[in-house]
Amino acid sequence: MKSIFVLPLASIALFALSAAAVKQGCCYGMNPAKFNSVPLCRRYADVRVANENALLRNKLSKVNVDEGAKETLWKIWFNGRKKPIEKDVENVAYECSQKCESDWDEFMKSVEQKWMHFNPDMEKEYKCSVYPQALKWGVTKWIAWFHETALTCLKQDFKNWITKCGKEYHQTMRQKLNVWHKKYLDEWCKQDWKVREDRYFKNWIKMGLRGDPDYWVKLSQCNRWAARVKKEHKEWTDNLKAIENNCNDWVNWKKEKMEFYKQWLQAFTKQWITEEQWKTWTEERKQYILTKKPDTQKSATKKTATKKTTTKKTTTKKAAEKKTATKKAAAPK
Repeated sequence: MKSIFVLPLASIALFALSAAAVKQGCCYGMNPAKFNSVPLCRRYADVRVANENALLRNKLSKVNVDEGAKETLWKIWFNGRKKPIEKDVENVAYECSQKCESDWDEFMKSVEQKWMHFNPDMEKEYKCSVYPQALKWGVTKWIAWFHETALTCLKQDFKNWITKCGKEYHQTMRQKLNVWHKKYLDEWCKQDWKVREDRYFKNWIKMGLRGDPDYWVKLSQCNRWAARVKKEHKEWTDNLKAIENNCNDWVNWKKEKMEFYKQWLQAFTKQWITEEQWKTWTEERKQYILTKKPDTQKSATKKTATKKTTTKKTTTKKAAEKKTATKKAAAPK
């Protein structure tokens, strides 16, 4: 009788232990050393994760390959445009330097002529006055004034002229570089595959969903696309700026003129002081004042005559008004 009850009790106990083991994980309570392979309950999950990771790596690898191919296309296109741009820029620099060179002789003549003779507009042009206080100066004072003030004004003349040439050069250069930048936009950025790519990722940034199975792959593609486009644009614009700023023809021409003018200033200073050119200035100033006086007198005479005419008209008008008033008073009522 006892044996009849013992067997069912043993079965129940074994079932309870098995159920507890399942709840706490397969193989719970058993010695791990006795198992030589992954338990069946975990094997499927590990294989599934491994397959998903392998698929993700495969897709990301394709992204890297595609990006590498696109970078190669950019390098080929970009390097093919470098030399033509440099050649165009050199031509522009040469043309601008030749134009300024043709104006150089005229500029030097005008500067020399202006400083060898009296300039009535000196105060207006340079914001420095010489006369009438200079009438009391001796040789030492004139020499000091020329070194301290006149040379500064002469340097300003050159600076103004070279700046004007530089503005013309940069304006012409930018026009040429803008033509090349338009080619970059039309020939590179507006290729069919570039337009499709840009449109796709701009839309994906707005509409991309995390629930998409390929979300992380597309995010990687989007980041690589944005970085590549930014890099291409920066590389292009930096190259244009570098070519513009480092054009040897223009830089060398400017240095040559600066050095020449520096040496000319030394020679001109010596000549101006040796010939005591201030005496010529003072004499020419006297002549200028004498020739200006008749015009001043005519102007003063004209103003006086105008004033007299106005006074006469006013007096005549008042007399007429007075006469009219008298007649009205004398008239019978």
